[in-house]
Amino acid sequence: MKTFITSVIALFLLTSSAFAQTDTVQANLFKDIPAWMAEYHVPCVGVGVIENGKIKWVKNFGELQAGHPAPNNTLFNIASQTKPVAAMLTLKLVQMGKWNLDEPLAHYWIDPDIANDPYLMKLTTRFVLSHQTGFPNWRSDNGGTKLKFKFEPGTASGYSGEGFEYLRRALEARLHQSLAVLMDTYLFKPLGMNNTQYWSENLDTTRFAMWHDGQGRRYTTSIQTPVNAADDLITTIADYSRLGIYAIQLANEGGPVYAEMIKPQRRTKPGNASGLGWGLVDGLPDGAYALQHGGSDIGVRTMAVFLPGSKSGVVIMTNGDNGAFICDRIIKRALPEGALILETMNKSATSHERIAIAGQLIQSYTGTYAQSNGKLVKVEAAGNALKISGDGVPTVVVFPESANKFFMDGYDVQLQFPDTNSLVVIESGKQVLKVNRQ
Repeated sequence: MKTFITSVIALFLLTSSAFAQTDTVQANLFKDIPAWMAEYHVPCVGVGVIENGKIKWVKNFGELQAGHPAPNNTLFNIASQTKPVAAMLTLKLVQMGKWNLDEPLAHYWIDPDIANDPYLMKLTTRFVLSHQTGFPNWRSDNGGTKLKFKFEPGTASGYSGEGFEYLRRALEARLHQSLAVLMDTYLFKPLGMNNTQYWSENLDTTRFAMWHDGQGRRYTTSIQTPVNAADDLITTIADYSRLGIYAIQLANEGGPVYAEMIKPQRRTKPGNASGLGWGLVDGLPDGAYALQHGGSDIGVRTMAVFLPGSKSGVVIMTNGDNGAFICDRIIKRALPEGALILETMNKSATSHERIAIAGQLIQSYTGTYAQSNGKLVKVEAAGNALKISGDGVPTVVVFPESANKFFMDGYDVQLQFPDTNSLVVIESGKQVLKVNRQ
C-alpha cells in the first residue's frame, strides 16, 4: 500500500509540474506577444496550441485594423497554408477510391500550353502534392503568361502553386464539383471547421484581419480573391487547429494512404523533405518528426507545426509583413522541440560568410524594384549590407557573400542581383521573387 501511495503521489507531482510548466509558457506568451507585435509593427496575431491531441488554448492579440480589436474567431487569409488543406481533401478522395495518386492528371485536364509537351503524361497528383511537377511557382515566373515545365516531373523539387491549381482543375473536371464544395463536403463540415471558406459575399468582413506592411500601415488590397487550391483560403485559428489534430490522427493511424502523406517523397535539404501537402522536419530526438507549412503574401504571414508523436502543435496567423519573425518566436516558446525544428527548417543547405564589398557597389543595388503586378520592393544601403522592405516583403537586412549575392542571417534566404537592374529572392533553394528596377 505504501508503494502504491508513493507512486500515486509521484505521478501527481509529475503531472502538476507539467501543468505548471505549460501554464508558465502560456503566461509568458500572453505577456510577450504584444511586445513583439509592437517591435515588428504587426497589428494582429492569432495563436492556437495543441496538447495531447486537443486544443489547449486559442487567443487572438491586437487589432484587425486600427480601432477594431480582434475577436477570438478572427478570420485570416492564410495564403499558401491553403496547400495542405487541398492536399488533405485530395488524400481523403484517394482513401475513398474516388481519386488515384499516380494516375496522369491529363486523363481529366490538359492545359493548352503543355498539350504537346512530352512530359504531359508524367504529371501526377503525387508530384503535385510533393512539389515535383516541374512547374514554376506561377507561370508568370517564366516571364510571360504560358505554362512551361522547368524539369521532368518527379526528377527534382520545385515549389509550385501552379501544380496545385492544375490539380484543382483535374479534380473539378472529374468530380463535377467546385473545389470549394468538395472541401466543404469532405473536410470542413465533418471536422466542424464552420468558419473556413473561400471569399464570398457572405463572408463576415467585420472579423477579417486586414493586411498591413512592415511599418504597420494597412494595405488597400481587395480581400476578394478567387477559389484557388494553392492560396487564399480564409479560416480561424481554432478551425486550422482542428485540421492539425486531424492530420496528427491520420499520421498515426490513417493507414496506407496517409503513410504516403508523412513519407519523405523527396529530400529538399538535410532534415527537411516534402511529404504530400506538408513539409517534413525529421531527425528530431527519439525519432520524432514534424509536419509544417506556412503562408506568405502581402500582409500575411502564417505558420503551423504539428508533431504526431507527442500529439502536439502550434498554429500562428498574422496580418503583417513582418509576422514571420513573431511566428518563429512563438514556435520556440510553445513547443519543446520548437528551437530545433526552426533551426533545421531555416538552416541553409550551403554555408554563407560575410565579406566586405565596395560602398559604390552597395549603392549600385539601391533603389525601387517592381514586379509585373505592381508590387514594389525598396532596397537601401545599411553600411556594408542592404536593407530590404516593400509590398509583401518583411523588413530585413542582408549581408554580402560575393559581389552580387547576399544572405540573411539565421534563415535560408538569399538575394542575387543578376545585374544592377534586377533582383532575385531565393528561399530554401527556390526562386520566390524576381523584380526589376523601376
